[in-house]
Amino acid sequence: MKGIFAVLLVLVAPAVARAVDAGVPHGRLPDTVIPLSYRLELDVDPRRADFGGETEIVVTVREPTATVWLHGLGLKVGRVSAETADGQRRSGRYEEVEHDFGVARLVFAAPLPVGRTVLRLRYRSPFQQTAQGLYRTRVGKDWYAFSQLEATDARRVFPGFDEPRFKTAFDIAIVSHGGDLAISNAPETKSAALAGGALRREYRTTLPLPTYLLAFAVGPLDIASGAPIAASAVRGQPLPFRIIGTRGKAAKFAFALRETPRLVAALEDYLGTAFPYPKLDLIASPIHSGAMENAGAILFAESLLAMDDTPTARQQLNYSTVTAHELAHQWFGDLVTPAWWDDIWLNESFAEWMGSKIADRWQPGLGIDREQLEQTEGAMSTDALSAGRPVHQRVTDNAQIGATFDNITYQKGAGVIGMVESYLGPERFQRGVRLHLTRHPHGVATAAEFFAAMADASGDPAVIDAFRSFIDQAGVPLLRVARLADGNLEIEQSRYRPLGPAAAGDEFWHVPFCVTVYGDGEPTKACTLLGERRGTLALPAAARTGVVFPNAAGAGYYRFTIDAGLLRALLKIAPQLPAREALALADSVGAAFDAGQLSFADLYATARVLARHPDTTAMLSLGYRLEDLHDHLATASERPLLERALLELYGERLRALGYDPAPGHYSADAPARQLERRYLIGLVGLTGRDPQVRRELAKIAVTSAADPSTVEPLVRWRVWAVGVQEQGAAMLAPLTALVNGTDAQLRQDATTALAYAETPALLEKVRAVILDPKQDLNAAFQLLGRQVANPVLRDDTWRWLAAHREAVIGRVPAMFQGFLAGLGAGFCSAPGRQQFDEVLGTRLRSVSGGEIAVARTLEQIDDCLALRAAVGSSLEAALRASAAGAAQPP
Repeated sequence: MKGIFAVLLVLVAPAVARAVDAGVPHGRLPDTVIPLSYRLELDVDPRRADFGGETEIVVTVREPTATVWLHGLGLKVGRVSAETADGQRRSGRYEEVEHDFGVARLVFAAPLPVGRTVLRLRYRSPFQQTAQGLYRTRVGKDWYAFSQLEATDARRVFPGFDEPRFKTAFDIAIVSHGGDLAISNAPETKSAALAGGALRREYRTTLPLPTYLLAFAVGPLDIASGAPIAASAVRGQPLPFRIIGTRGKAAKFAFALRETPRLVAALEDYLGTAFPYPKLDLIASPIHSGAMENAGAILFAESLLAMDDTPTARQQLNYSTVTAHELAHQWFGDLVTPAWWDDIWLNESFAEWMGSKIADRWQPGLGIDREQLEQTEGAMSTDALSAGRPVHQRVTDNAQIGATFDNITYQKGAGVIGMVESYLGPERFQRGVRLHLTRHPHGVATAAEFFAAMADASGDPAVIDAFRSFIDQAGVPLLRVARLADGNLEIEQSRYRPLGPAAAGDEFWHVPFCVTVYGDGEPTKACTLLGERRGTLALPAAARTGVVFPNAAGAGYYRFTIDAGLLRALLKIAPQLPAREALALADSVGAAFDAGQLSFADLYATARVLARHPDTTAMLSLGYRLEDLHDHLATASERPLLERALLELYGERLRALGYDPAPGHYSADAPARQLERRYLIGLVGLTGRDPQVRRELAKIAVTSAADPSTVEPLVRWRVWAVGVQEQGAAMLAPLTALVNGTDAQLRQDATTALAYAETPALLEKVRAVILDPKQDLNAAFQLLGRQVANPVLRDDTWRWLAAHREAVIGRVPAMFQGFLAGLGAGFCSAPGRQQFDEVLGTRLRSVSGGEIAVARTLEQIDDCLALRAAVGSSLEAALRASAAGAAQPP
């Protein structure tokens, strides 16, 4: 699943306040009753406010019990019965006893005997209004129902044992109405007409699945289907493949229909096993957030799949990374499932790493591997906080589950996997992945079993300690690398911490440490496994005098210390460094600045050197750091200087590229060059406020919003955002029409552009989009996030948020509401800290994962205050000196 994230360390008590009942299983269910199989029948008419269901669960009763603990949330159960192995039928009653997280029980007058029992329940349940459980949405006059069951929302759809360890077969039937189609995980086998025009569909018995991987889609759906995915070396039969969306959308799926088979083939080739399920459907929902890896029936946000036949480079990047991520889950997560939520990290980390690798192979020119590294470096900034959590986090309570879906799970985990692959080598690592899959097909497994497979396949048992030291503790290693008298290297590790009141811990790691040495000949890579606080790395004789880059290929999940001497040496070769190493340099320089070890002048000098790097991601890396300072740390007098600095760094590069927004004007450019233009327009035109660029873009903003065919889609929202700021009210009507239209890409771009509104006359109407349940959740909260990030609007936005707090929180699925704490991370003042805590902090501490999310935001504000005090007037002095031509790179 790719979506929004929150974080949690270890809660001694549940995050959600509630009465303590020692008899209620707030975490794992007891093992007294174990499910063996399900028969589900759902009666789904999205035009109604609720749906009906019948659930039959075959269970094994391990010891006599009159109480069966299971899950159900908001279900109105009308009938409960149990049929024991001797044929006796007993009536029971259903009770939801834990209403926040759906712990329920069946109570019988006498204990059920040991052995096989069939539980039967009939119920109704309301459709959800946001993307959780079985939710409904309206497009034009049509109503649709889609599902999102991970992590703990299957219990909103049917009563059951809603834990990943319980993998069983499901026999599913769906009754639909009004000519609606109905899709689930397995192929449809038969249908029968019922009274009143209803239709009952049955589906093939599923392979073993946990409850969270079931999928349902019902409505007047459009189906785009082409030829099945051709048989492969590991799959002897063609694979049926379709893309499904709302009415009229089939033509928009042509690109994804054409390209998805290539991603499937690449995954089968790497993993060495066939796609695990009998068919593949990609399902596009207009209000889904991100995507969800349901076995054989993957749910997507519509904008990820619904594109023109020749999508922009950015649309291709988004499509490929998310689709490859979800397809990788069909093996990691679906075929082999975590035994419990504390190992969900392995699903998501592996899918994030694997998806980026496969997508980058699919289209190397999009810079996907560098974007993935940037995201891992972002996770390092989260991981550096004292309010942290390990990747592998003990989960003992339902309240802790949602907090495991954060950038520590996704991006740190992916970074650690990439680091181990770099250390072992791709071939040995691949053997470990394949061994793990062959050991646990259609079963459950733990991270420890994955580590063991990796050690067995690679022949290197030390890799287990390396994995565990990064997975089982929070924090980022900081490595000091020094040259010894004989030319070899001494390495010393500690925990990295930015400036701030929180102290660094005394953790240490088993670090797979690799360097690249640059000298007169070819670069040399050398590695060691640093298992102590201090160690050495012996270099080949020819490499003992070259310039050492302390993180080969940027693959290590660590930062390295930067002093003036090393900075001078690295800046001499920085424009020639491979892109990933240039990104690692930018990250460690930025981290040293945040820790008070390098001055702003050094940071800016590095940005000036990297601005000449040929790779777009490396070139822009510290430009975005300057943009972050502009939005959060800088004073009102410093912001214009930072805007001028961005123009100095990137203005000429944009002018050399050209920025004519006419459609197709630069279609002959390579994808990387097209993306660079897009990003530079943002930094130079929006943040840097270059008058010439803004004037040219504003000329066509209003007319192109009224007729989007007149503007290049890749830069469209940036053109419109400039128009919103320059043309004001003239942009509101055409953009609002697009926001309420049916084209997913135009809806998303128009919403993003409206986020840049700054005039009071527009703001109230723009912010109404955030509260509109018909709007895509990601786009709506990107709008809110942009408004909060704007230093000119921050205080006003918080006043609006205070007035609409409950409506905003209500738009977010319950499991992810703690993520909203991140909105406060832009404050860098004591009054702002108090404002955040009063408006959101106190409220969010009571939701799943909210306690640590709030603690992290408060720590980020404190760290910013400490950095602000340390920087003092040096930022303004360095920028004025640079503007005067006095500053030179070191």
